Amino acid sequence: MSVPLLSVQDLSVVYPGSPPVRAVEGCSLAIGRGEIFALVGESGSGKSTVARAVAGLVRPAQGQILLDGVPLEGLRGAAAKTARRRIQMVFQDPDASLNPYHRIGTSLAEPLRVRGIKDKAAIEARVSELLAMVRIDRALLDRRPRELSGGQKQRVAIARALAMEPELLIADEALSALDVSTQAAVGALLRELRDRLSLSILFISHDLLMVRHLADRVAIMRGGQILEQGVCGAVLDAPAHRYTRLLLDATPDLARGGIDLDAEEALLDTEGDVA
Repeated sequence: MSVPLLSVQDLSVVYPGSPPVRAVEGCSLAIGRGEIFALVGESGSGKSTVARAVAGLVRPAQGQILLDGVPLEGLRGAAAKTARRRIQMVFQDPDASLNPYHRIGTSLAEPLRVRGIKDKAAIEARVSELLAMVRIDRALLDRRPRELSGGQKQRVAIARALAMEPELLIADEALSALDVSTQAAVGALLRELRDRLSLSILFISHDLLMVRHLADRVAIMRGGQILEQGVCGAVLDAPAHRYTRLLLDATPDLARGGIDLDAEEALLDTEGDVA
């Protein structure tokens, strides 16, 4: 049996305070190569804390996070940097991750320089490739984030993450601040990137409609714990836990669909960039 790209084993995260807050407790999951794995729960369920722990932004109190079977916590120096570059994160608010004073071209060139690419022509060529991947017009290169739509900014944030050539992309509520049509377009883009790049995606969301159409497998979180997980269709069609059934009851259009990612992918192929 192949080793999963990412394995989270018995993860617990405690935030300091009086009293301390145990945000995640005993969380375990695995993500295979080329898989979209959704972590679903309401606000405060701990799903974003799991994402931040995987990205190395918070330190676990217990448990292990392994990349290709290698514990990340034990890595030091160049090995740690290399491993961390294989995991990149796209946040809910692109305005928080894009420098408002930098032009889009500068924001995309910066991670390439961090990777050690110095040649100006090589950087320009790679920036053009990244723009094409996320279907952004080159005319936007000289614009600043405030001059872009919400969907365009999130595409730039995705391109910036892809500049590091990750194997795992964490999308932490990356669609929730967008309008419904733009959510569908960017969701279709994520699925397209998964297929093209054999990219694994940890998709953090509270939107079961999008999860239904995007994810291969899903885990349901509440109170810092995973209540159930499995193949997306099986969990959402026949939930084993009462809480999952309550979430489904709160999403009345789930059975009828409502988001056609295949149609959005076809629209991308024929019309190019969608704001």
